[in-house]
Amino acid sequence: MERRAFLRLSASAALATFLPGASGASRQAEQRRQFESFMRDMEARFRSMQMQPPFGPRPTPVPTPQSYTAPPATHDEYDFVLARVQFKEQGLAGQGKGPDVWNVRPGGDANLLRELAAVIRCHVKPVQAFDWDPQYAHDGQLNAIVTLDDFESLREYPFLFMTGENHYQLLDAQKQNLQDYVKAGGFLLMDDCVVGDGGDFFYRSSHELLEKLFGKGSVRQIPRDHEVFHNLYDLRETGLPTLEYARRRAFPGVRQTHGQNHGARGVFLRDRLAVFLSSADLHCGWCDSHGIEWGPEGYRRTIQLGINLILYALTH
Repeated sequence: MERRAFLRLSASAALATFLPGASGASRQAEQRRQFESFMRDMEARFRSMQMQPPFGPRPTPVPTPQSYTAPPATHDEYDFVLARVQFKEQGLAGQGKGPDVWNVRPGGDANLLRELAAVIRCHVKPVQAFDWDPQYAHDGQLNAIVTLDDFESLREYPFLFMTGENHYQLLDAQKQNLQDYVKAGGFLLMDDCVVGDGGDFFYRSSHELLEKLFGKGSVRQIPRDHEVFHNLYDLRETGLPTLEYARRRAFPGVRQTHGQNHGARGVFLRDRLAVFLSSADLHCGWCDSHGIEWGPEGYRRTIQLGINLILYALTH
């Protein structure tokens, strides 16, 4: 039974004992009021028992930097390996870093890999995580981890995923390795991980970095008729999805959006899309398989675009 159906049945049973003597319109109005109150309470209890909401009132401190190792997931064993880029982020002047750093929410990786394998029947290494839990990947949990310090390790993976919410700067050697990787045929997905309505700091740093590496004006808008928006799933109407909160409202009747959507941007090398730059937090969409934050449509569209991007990278 679906969670909401269960809650409605539970609420009806509970309300039957609340108002034994009431009758008529007043009873119906009171039942409706108590039903809505009961539903809100049950939703809150379910969320606290099932998982910690991603933007709840109990922020988790940024993890202490440590040495991470990549598990032995290679393309000799698996058809696709989702490798994350480990890098250092900086906070704003006089402020600390935001909580969402490079290894945040491995459950998003887990969901994307599971959906990819279900669609194209490929062999992937499962990530042992679920939706928003845990907040940070532990050592060995992700498919693979690379740094920009070693060009040879980058070459092992045709698709790299880089995410964060803070400003960052790379060393000269790291910039050169990233440039060489992309020119050698690699594909990089850069996705700004936004907390609430925070700024697009990761996006700005990435945009600046790419224009330094590939020239001013090299970061271009990706048209909606490009292959990444319809090679498997047709997303030409929406392009880069905008996540909308399923329950929050900026004003009565007006849905609140998540972060800032500057449209899909990327770097083209000749006719090949080599870097996809997102300000819309696709990864948070991947984390929400139960539609708690964005509803089922937000999850569906972000997963579909993720799969389209992987298929494009593996075929170009």
